[in-house]
Amino acid sequence: FLTTQRTGKPSMIMAWREIHHNFFIDNYSPQEDVDNDDGSCFFRTHDNFLVYGGQGMKNDFGGHDNRHYNNTYAYVGRALGVTTTLAGHEDLFAGNKVVLTNSDVGGPICDAPATKMADNAYFTPDGKLAECGVALAENQKNRSMDLGSTVAKHPADDAVIAWAKAALGF
Repeated sequence: FLTTQRTGKPSMIMAWREIHHNFFIDNYSPQEDVDNDDGSCFFRTHDNFLVYGGQGMKNDFGGHDNRHYNNTYAYVGRALGVTTTLAGHEDLFAGNKVVLTNSDVGGPICDAPATKMADNAYFTPDGKLAECGVALAENQKNRSMDLGSTVAKHPADDAVIAWAKAALGF
C-alpha cells in the first residue's frame, strides 16, 4: 500500500504503530500474545503485561523493525524468537522483565546483524540463562550482546503482580 503517514510523502514504508499499556493472557494457543510475522514491521510494543504463552516477542516470515521494550512477560517458555533481518532493520528487545518457565532465552539472531538486546531482567527456575548457546555472561562478553541484562531465580508472585500494576497504572 502507498501511504504518506511516515514522512508526509508517498512511500511504501508505513508509520510506526504502538501497542502499549495492555494486559494480555495467552491461554489456549499458547504461542505468543503479540504475533509479528508475515512481514510485520514498524511496531513498538511497550509497557504491557503479557502472561503465559510459548514466547514473548515473536517475529518471523519477513518481519523486521519490531521493538519490544519495557514489557513484563510472565511465565513464558522463551523470551523471544525472531528471524534474520537486513542490517539497519534489526529487532529490539530491551528493558523487559521476563519470567521464564525454563532457562533458555529462546531464539534471538546471534550473529550480525544480530537482534538488539539490552537491559533485560530474566528470571528462571534455577537462576541460570542460556543465550545463543552459552551462558548469558559469556554471550555478553564474547558478542557484546544483551549488555546490562541480568538473570536471577523466579521472583515471588506478589512481585510479578506489582510489576503488572505498575505497567498498567494501578
